[in-house]
Amino acid sequence: MRGGAGVGGGGGGSARVAWAALLLVVAALHLGSGWQGYVASLVFAGAAVVGVGCLPLLRWRRMPAGLVAFSLVVLALVGGYWVARGSAVDSADPTSVLLDLVPRLLTAARPAPATPELVAPGALLVFGVSLVVVLALGRGRSLVAPVVGAAVLYTCTALLTAGRADRHGVIAVALVAIVAVGWLVVDRLEAGGRVLLGLPAVPVAVVAAFAVVLPAGGAFEPRELVEPPVSDLGVASPLPQLAAWANLGDTELFRVRGPERAVRLVALSDYSGAAWRAASLYGPIGAVAEPDLPAGARVEETEVEITVGELGGRWLPTVGRPTAVTLDGAMVDPDSGSLVLRNEVTPGLTYRVRGVLDVPDDEDLLDATVPTNAGRYLELPGLPYSLAEYARQIVRNARTPYERAVAIEQVVKQGRTPDAQAPVGSSYARLERFLFGNPGEPGANAGTAEQFASAFAVLARAVGLPTRVVVGFQPATGAERVVRGSDATAWPEVYFAGWGWVPFDPVAGVSSGGSSAAQKREVLDRLASITATPTSTPLSAPPPLVTPSSPVAAQATSTGSQRWIGYAVLGGVPVLVLLVLGLARLVRRGRLRAAGPTGAWAYVLDGLLLAGRTPPAHRTAPDIAAALAPPAAELARMADHAAFAPTHPAASGAVGYAPAPPRHATSARSAADTRSAENTSPVDGESAWRLARQVRTGLRRGIPWYRRVFWPVDPRPLWRR
Repeated sequence: MRGGAGVGGGGGGSARVAWAALLLVVAALHLGSGWQGYVASLVFAGAAVVGVGCLPLLRWRRMPAGLVAFSLVVLALVGGYWVARGSAVDSADPTSVLLDLVPRLLTAARPAPATPELVAPGALLVFGVSLVVVLALGRGRSLVAPVVGAAVLYTCTALLTAGRADRHGVIAVALVAIVAVGWLVVDRLEAGGRVLLGLPAVPVAVVAAFAVVLPAGGAFEPRELVEPPVSDLGVASPLPQLAAWANLGDTELFRVRGPERAVRLVALSDYSGAAWRAASLYGPIGAVAEPDLPAGARVEETEVEITVGELGGRWLPTVGRPTAVTLDGAMVDPDSGSLVLRNEVTPGLTYRVRGVLDVPDDEDLLDATVPTNAGRYLELPGLPYSLAEYARQIVRNARTPYERAVAIEQVVKQGRTPDAQAPVGSSYARLERFLFGNPGEPGANAGTAEQFASAFAVLARAVGLPTRVVVGFQPATGAERVVRGSDATAWPEVYFAGWGWVPFDPVAGVSSGGSSAAQKREVLDRLASITATPTSTPLSAPPPLVTPSSPVAAQATSTGSQRWIGYAVLGGVPVLVLLVLGLARLVRRGRLRAAGPTGAWAYVLDGLLLAGRTPPAHRTAPDIAAALAPPAAELARMADHAAFAPTHPAASGAVGYAPAPPRHATSARSAADTRSAENTSPVDGESAWRLARQVRTGLRRGIPWYRRVFWPVDPRPLWRR
C-alpha cells in the first residue's frame, strides 16, 4: 500500500514556467493598449513577471501554498489601496477605494490616462491572473492554466477598448502561436523527445482564418453598464455672491484667452421655492453618462485658457459643456457641465478647458417644441397663485414655446431696474416683491441679475418651459479679456427639444441671448402689446429653509457607518474563509473516522502532508510506518487487512483466505468507503482511530509553532484524493 503523491510537491519544469511567463507578458503588454503611452504596458508586464516569480514561495514547504497565496493577494490589495487612496473621495474606507477602481477606469477617457489610480486595477488583474497560473503550475504539469490566464487578459483588453486594440487579430494570432508552441513543444523538451516545429502552424492558420472572417463592427461597450463614480461635494451655490462680486468693481477675478464667449461658472437646475441649489454629485470628465437632457443638433466646440486671479471658491470658469480640462482632480456635473475642484482655487492657477455650446439658428427656434417630461427643470414646489397667474397673463397671446420665452423676457425687463445694492434672494417672496412691490419698498422693481434670472426661470416653468439659471461672466471683447467683479452676472436658459439649451437675458432684453435681436423684435411686433398685472393675492411668506447642518450631519453619520461596514467586511472575509476551511476539515475528519482503519490511515497521510513529509507514491504503507512512531506500524497492518482481506472465508468459496492483491495505499483509500464497514468491527475502527491520533500528535509536535497555528484550517488535505 503506497502513501500517495504529495499535492504541493513537484511542478512544471523550467521550460513550462518560461512558456507561461512569455504568454502572460505578451497578454499584459496588450492590456496596456487601453491606457495612454507605454507606462501602463511596462507596469503590467512587470506585474506578470512578479506573479510568475512567486512560484518559489508557493513551493516553499515551510508554509502552506494556500496561505502564501492569500498573503500575496492581501499585500497586492493593500498596495492598490495605497496607490489609489489619494484620489478617492473617502480615502479612509479601503473597501470603497478598492471597489471604485474599476468604475473609475470604465468612466475615464479612452484611452485612459496612465495615472496611478487608473493603472492600479490593471496591475492587480495581471498579478492575480499570474498568481493563479503559477498556483496551477506548482500543483502539477498544467498546460491549460496559462492559456486561460492569457485569454482572460485578452478578453479584458477587448472589453476595455471596445475591440479597437486588436482590430486585425494580430495579437490573437501571436498568442495562439505561443500556445501552440507550448502545447506541442514543452512536453517533448522536458521529456527529451523530438520536437516537431511544423505542428504549431496548423492552429495558428485556423485562428488567422477566423480573424479575417469574423466581423469587426458592432463591438460590445461595457462602459454603458457602469455608472460613473460620483463624489458628493456639497458645494454652495455662488448665486448669492453676485452682489459681493459687483461691489468688488474693477478687482480682477481671472483672465481669459480664446474665442469671445460668455464664461460660465455654474448652472443651477434645482429650485426649492426658497433658493436655487447647485448639484452635489460630480464625476470625472470623460464619463459615459450623458446629460439628462441631450445636446442640440447644432453645436460649436471652443477652447479657452483661464488664469485665476481673486475669484476664490471651488468653481472653475468654463465655456459651454466641458469635454476636456488640463487640471487633475477637476470634476464635472454631467447634467449642467459645471466644473468644480475638491479644494479652493488659488491665484495664479492656469488651465485650458474645451467645451461644446448649442448654437441653433433663428429659424430652428421659431417652431421648436419643449419636452413635457423635463422633470426637475419644471419643478415649482408650492408655487404661489400670484406668480402662476402672472405667467399665464404674459403668454396668453404666444403660440410657440419660443414666443412664450421672448414674451416673459420682455415683461421681466420692462419697468425694472438693475441695482447692485438691492436685497439678495430667490425665494417666492423675494420674487413677488421684485415683480409686484410698491414703489419705495426695498427690492421693489429693482434687483441684481439674480432676481431677473430667477423671475424669468420661475415664470417660464409656470407655463411649461424647462429652465435653469446660469451664474457666469460677460467680459469685454479682446484677445485677452480681464474678467472683473463688475462682469459677474446671471442669465436663464430654456431647453428646446432637438436644439439644446438657449440663453435669454431679461436684464438687457433683446440685445443678447440665444437668438438675434431682429428675431426677438419680430416676435414682439407680432404680439403687439404684452400686458400683465399682478393679482390681488398678498405676498407669499417664504417657504421654510432647511438648515445645511441637517444633511451634513446625516451625510457624516452615513459616511462613518459605511466606513465601519467596510472595515468589518475586510476583517470578516478572512475570518469567514478560515471558518469555512475549518468546517470542511471537520467534515473530512468525520468521513475518515467512519471509514474504519483505512480512513484512519488516510488521516495519518493527511498529517504527513501537513507536516511537509508527504511520502512518494510508490512507497507501501509498512515502509511509511517504519519511519514513524510505533503505533503507525500496527495501524498500517490494520489498514492493509481492512482494505484487502476478504469479508469471510466462505466468500471466496475456499477454506483459506483468497490471495490478496498488491498492497498499495491508493487502492486502500479507494476501497475504504465500500468495504471498511464490512471488513472491520466497530472496535477495530476505534482502535485504528486511536492509533491514528497518536501518530498525528507526534507529527504535529515536530513542526514549527507558526505552522501548528494553521494546522486545523490548512486546505491541502481537502485537495488530496
